[in-house]
Amino acid sequence: MRRRAFLQAIGSATLMSAFARATDGNAQLIDTLDLAGAPGVAIGVVHDGRIVAIEGRGHRGPADVHAPGPDTVFEIGSLTKTFTAGLIAVLASEGHLDIDAPIGRYVDDLPHAWRDRRLAALLSHTGGLPEYLDAENFRTLMPQALTPREIVAIAAARPVAFAAGTRHAYNNTGYVLLGMAAEAVGGASFWSQLRARFFAPAGMTRTGPRTAVRDDGDVARGRFWDGAAWDDSPPLAAPGATFSAGGLVSTAHDLARWAVALDAGQILAPALRARMWRPAHLVDGTPIDWGLGWKIEGTGENPVVAHGGGTAGFSCWLRRDIAAGLTTIVLTNQNGRADPAAMTDALLRTLATRGVVTP
Repeated sequence: MRRRAFLQAIGSATLMSAFARATDGNAQLIDTLDLAGAPGVAIGVVHDGRIVAIEGRGHRGPADVHAPGPDTVFEIGSLTKTFTAGLIAVLASEGHLDIDAPIGRYVDDLPHAWRDRRLAALLSHTGGLPEYLDAENFRTLMPQALTPREIVAIAAARPVAFAAGTRHAYNNTGYVLLGMAAEAVGGASFWSQLRARFFAPAGMTRTGPRTAVRDDGDVARGRFWDGAAWDDSPPLAAPGATFSAGGLVSTAHDLARWAVALDAGQILAPALRARMWRPAHLVDGTPIDWGLGWKIEGTGENPVVAHGGGTAGFSCWLRRDIAAGLTTIVLTNQNGRADPAAMTDALLRTLATRGVVTP
């Protein structure tokens, strides 16, 4: 019965109340958002295991007059890390790897100073590895079809940032290594494992590396704010440029389906989710506001967890309030100006006025 309810919840019938039109005489939720220069935005809302809103506004790109739809493809950048963390958690639960083991156990030929960094530290951004991606090379690396080993080589030319577990600093290099570890023990490519374990069961038909998602024209194009002017033709992100740290594209509908799947406990068991959403600690016992792959707001058994993502032309934010049973998704086709986290706050205020959540 629970499986049947899950499948019904992710089906297209649940979109009847939402996309591209007002309902019950109310203005669309998306009308409350300030696009701040973004060509367009797509949002999704999941409440109590059901998709209750999928809306789009604006344009799919600077030169595209069509509005984003429920299945319009956006780059989601570092939101990919939540899927990477989920895959590592599942592989660990099946005995394929140990989250508390050093990365050198699973990935060969790493710099000596990296080998003892635990997977858990990489997941919580406390591993102290050198960051391969920075403000100087961000836009030049994005379109490059790098291999994970080429990314390792870029990072290896830089010094280790700090001793593992002594600080917290957001890090992409560690998540590339996690994807390499998953490939070493999972029996398939990183992308194939995500598709088999997560995307296919959740009905996510338009999520994957850009090269694996059909370009039927319903694909957003981005713009980049450099602090002074807009670049309306930033490079598309090649999946290899960020790999398991940020190589996915997705849609508002697919991410809403993912939220439904998480709520149903069909893909990640409650015990796994609890571990991922529990605050990590530094070696001196200091708690941080990150778990395994998720930023954490609040404490207790039902925290608020979130993650964003950004590429040269896109940014997004996904937030899950566990106690309220509420997930909000904001996808924009710009980077550098509009803040999808701030858009999420505005969306939550509107949901509160409509009685969906308690302010």
